[in-house]
Amino acid sequence: MHLNSFPTAASQSSPWLSETLATDTSLSSPLMSTTTADVCIVGGGYTGLWTAIELKNRDPSLDVVLLEARVCGSGASGTNAGFLMNLWPKFPALVAHVGRAEAIRIAQATSDAIEHIIAFCSEHHIDAKISRNGWLWTSTTEDQDGAWNDTLDAIADAEGNPLRTVDRDAATELSGQATRGGVLDPTAATLQPAALARGLRRVAIEMGVRVFENTPVTGIDSSDQVSIETIEGKVTSRSAVLAINAWASAIPEIRRRLVLTASDNLVTTPLAEAQLGALGTDGVGTSDSRRLLNYWRSTSNGAALFGKGGVGLGYGHRGASSLYGAAPRPRDLERQFRATFPDLADVPIAATWRAPVEYSINSLPFFVPVTGQPRVFVGSGYSGDGVGPACLGGKILASLALGTDDEWSRSGLTRLPRGWLPPEPIRFVGGQLVRAALTRADNARSSGKQVDLVTAAITKLDPTSWV
Repeated sequence: MHLNSFPTAASQSSPWLSETLATDTSLSSPLMSTTTADVCIVGGGYTGLWTAIELKNRDPSLDVVLLEARVCGSGASGTNAGFLMNLWPKFPALVAHVGRAEAIRIAQATSDAIEHIIAFCSEHHIDAKISRNGWLWTSTTEDQDGAWNDTLDAIADAEGNPLRTVDRDAATELSGQATRGGVLDPTAATLQPAALARGLRRVAIEMGVRVFENTPVTGIDSSDQVSIETIEGKVTSRSAVLAINAWASAIPEIRRRLVLTASDNLVTTPLAEAQLGALGTDGVGTSDSRRLLNYWRSTSNGAALFGKGGVGLGYGHRGASSLYGAAPRPRDLERQFRATFPDLADVPIAATWRAPVEYSINSLPFFVPVTGQPRVFVGSGYSGDGVGPACLGGKILASLALGTDDEWSRSGLTRLPRGWLPPEPIRFVGGQLVRAALTRADNARSSGKQVDLVTAAITKLDPTSWV
């Protein structure tokens, strides 16, 4: 496999990353020579770093090299909204993909991952600003009511299920909105995402992982061994892991299973004490049940974070890079925030940004060998919910890279989602039509209006699902 124009992250620094790098200036040098390794990891976000740490935990003598195009945490791991969650809300999709018994095992493993991440940060003194206040899945309009019913029915007798229903009054108090009820996961948390990524990098280096930042990969080939070319160097390894999130769309069989969209986010200046209640009580992270969902939470310094999913669409294998940067329509994003939180109408906006989200067609992550390259493995498809599951992904990818036959290499997530998406430009043009219809439908329902028949019909063409 040759990737002559391997995608690299655009120049993007989220407020999270800017804040973290203001105190963490220990950047690694780029790779400027030829070297060898047991395992080479491409990508310095959560997935790549957890994989590196897992490999060194299993065998400290392993020579692990990690290559990052910019700085660790500069991709999705440093630009997400910081919701640390499990996969229980996606249980119906898990059952459809892997069967009920394996679905329970995977969902519980992602619950365990939350506990592991919190304990790991405590043990290694990573100040990721973790707040264990739960996540609320709620309804803000009549059409959203009961969006969670299929999930609750599916997991009603599943051991370990943490989801609990809350009534209208409790949901309103928790979310700060006049909501109509919902489901609470008290085990979820929020955190400062870039601080977690940079902390994982520090620990990986302390464990002996050789990290090279500002080292874009220009091509990958494998015969007897895996050869990874960079601008100024080369790594030859026994196996390789591509932990490149949305940029995995450079690989044809992966691209056919991903929709590259984006989330726009804003963060305000810190709120006055009297305003904190506008975001609800106890700092709960909240998502509504729109198809193009809104989400919000407070940050560790008392600011408000608000985000909107599904607001962009990438074209072809370069789509990920096109969806990074400043939010292109910050006034629209601010208008939605003000409409959602009228009590915060005068709070200044401190920053806005956009980041790509690689939605798999079944909403679940996958970890697979690249076709025709049995020693090159790729992980992707987190579908906007990768902070917790990436820790599980690290275990799976470590087992695959080492050729270990265990519960992780046999996981149901080591298979591609069934189905595929059409080639470009059909998928981009069709995707734009569907996204516009989803936006019209969400706006109409939020205004208490009827969705016209044509719009409703087009929305049904959407191949993805959040749950």
